[in-house]
Amino acid sequence: MVYILIIILSAIAQYFGPWWLMPIVCFALCFWKSKSVKEAFLVAFAAVSTLWLGLALYQNFVTEGVIALKIAELFRIPNASLLFAAVTVVGGIVAGFAGMAGYYCRAAFAPSKHS
Repeated sequence: MVYILIIILSAIAQYFGPWWLMPIVCFALCFWKSKSVKEAFLVAFAAVSTLWLGLALYQNFVTEGVIALKIAELFRIPNASLLFAAVTVVGGIVAGFAGMAGYYCRAAFAPSKHS
């Protein structure tokens, strides 16, 4: 459920705003719903990786590969496939750490069980 919510809300946020709204969405949803640190990281990583790969492939399709090739050339990446992999991994890592931060913030504010 969190996976789908992250994809939908991040897509909406990034359509109307900058890319960095995505980690805020991941933070908020993992703060609200995650059951463990591992789940928070993996769900956020997988959701944003899926979203960003889909958006990159869509942009590649719409522009007939011109933008992907120019960006790959700019960063001296041999082909567009490696560019898509880099975009996917970077977005996923940012989202994963934002999800972990959300979980840890909730844990920090939760009442202690040892009291």
